[in-house]
Amino acid sequence: MAKYIIDIPDEEETMWEGFNGDLFIPITMNKGTKTWVNTDLKMIPYTEPDRKAIEDEVWEFAKKVRLEEFIDEEGRLHGYISGFNSYSEAKAKYDAWKKQKDEIHVGDELKQIIASGSPTGAKCIVVKTDGDKMNGIGKDGSLVVCSSQVKRWWTKTGRSFPEVAELLKKMGKLDD
Repeated sequence: MAKYIIDIPDEEETMWEGFNGDLFIPITMNKGTKTWVNTDLKMIPYTEPDRKAIEDEVWEFAKKVRLEEFIDEEGRLHGYISGFNSYSEAKAKYDAWKKQKDEIHVGDELKQIIASGSPTGAKCIVVKTDGDKMNGIGKDGSLVVCSSQVKRWWTKTGRSFPEVAELLKKMGKLDD
């Protein structure tokens, strides 16, 4: 479907639009008589996009994305943002990657935070997750339980110990 923009003088705008939003066009007959003919095409008002808002959103996204967030353990780029992606594709891929990266998994090291966002010094290794709940082992071997709002009170340190998940899997096989 092709789209066109037609500049209609303000004083004639109501004459161009008929019932049900159909487009009418003026035709001048011999002797200067003007009539309007229904084209059976729908008139849809065009609204100029807010370019500043779009540019601000793109700029905020660009500032949020740091190159080091896209490098894996082997030093390779993840490729979520490349010259081949549009902004919306890159943002969608980044948002999905960020959500997955922020998820808490068994073996992740967490540090406790208080309401102000400051760390308390308490840390644990996650041994069980269930939605918004988490169990962990503190650095002194104590059991840490967060029954709700894990992400409100705990944040990832960036360290992870996948061997914890492996050990728990092995322990589960001992019961067989």
